[in-house]
Amino acid sequence: MIESNPILFTIICVLNLQAILLSGLILVKKPRRLANIFLALLVFFYALVPLNIVMVNVLKDYNLLYIFRYIQMEMLYGIGPCLYFYTKCITQPKFKFQTKHFIHYIPLALEFIFYRTAIYRIGSNGLYLEEMPTYSYIYLAEQWLGVISILTYSVVSLMMLIKYKDRLKEYYSKIEHLSHKWLQTPIIIFAGYFIFWQILTEIDRFIFDRAYRGYYFLPNFVLLSTITCWLGFRGYIQKEREVVLLKPDKKTSIDTHLRKDDEFLAKLKILMNTKKPYLNPELNLSMLAKLLNIKPKELSTKINQNCHQNFYDLINSYRVEAFKHRLKSPERDQLSLLGHAYECGFNSKSTFNHVFKKFTQITPSQYLKTLKKTSG
Repeated sequence: MIESNPILFTIICVLNLQAILLSGLILVKKPRRLANIFLALLVFFYALVPLNIVMVNVLKDYNLLYIFRYIQMEMLYGIGPCLYFYTKCITQPKFKFQTKHFIHYIPLALEFIFYRTAIYRIGSNGLYLEEMPTYSYIYLAEQWLGVISILTYSVVSLMMLIKYKDRLKEYYSKIEHLSHKWLQTPIIIFAGYFIFWQILTEIDRFIFDRAYRGYYFLPNFVLLSTITCWLGFRGYIQKEREVVLLKPDKKTSIDTHLRKDDEFLAKLKILMNTKKPYLNPELNLSMLAKLLNIKPKELSTKINQNCHQNFYDLINSYRVEAFKHRLKSPERDQLSLLGHAYECGFNSKSTFNHVFKKFTQITPSQYLKTLKKTSG
């Protein structure tokens, strides 16, 4: 237990009650999507963790702690599956939740039952005794397994997001509004938080006899509450966009060593140099395929095999060359670097900087300085 702090308790309660409200808004948000159900549950389960801490300490102050041991609602084993299925929904638009998927929530049901048993009540109370009973170690093991569950599902979810981003690059030349990059940050923070929290509390317990508990305990839960509230808000305002994902062709995707199709490369080069479709920031595979009078999937295969890069990198390589050409022209000083980037088809400063450095190994400003030195 810790010393009560009404101010921090209030902050935690306000933030997490607001997060729960946001989870409800996400649940009823239109259009109704399966992804919203899992996101709402994810925010709700995250919000329960700090609220439980407040509840247990408030009841302790009123000598009603025994009541809490019967109404404990922390649901660590629900966080991972909800994150996993939410990520699956937004990266696989045709995904459908089936009966077999309920197996992921069996640990959650067991956790709920565990909290209703004497093993939990004795074990949780024993944490504060000089000599912990065996049941306390069972409780600690249950908590650590919950953290491992969150970490495992977080890693799998991150991998899905990365693969999804790579698949988007086969079809789109602008992916920042489709890649759900915003979700990567809370996944990493939450996964790291629970690991850090468990390690910190165990070090304080066994080495310092909880001497520093008051310094980190509630501030950490204020941080968790803030991130949870942000996740709820960000998830609520997030707009799901329809995306086109090409199915990988196993027969041709690995045949990058085949002889180049010179006719295709010549046709592509003429189109890029004359009509310059890459200047359109919304350019996608279908639009380019239409200009080349070829099917999108066939075009994707030809680009991978003949250019040894995906559609996204191909188009942005032309944009980078167009930008470099503009900086060598008399109109260089008429616009800022970002202004020239926008004229070349980029529409995001972060994407432009990342792509430019990927192809040139230097930043746009460094390139300009080098250009001025060589020309001056």
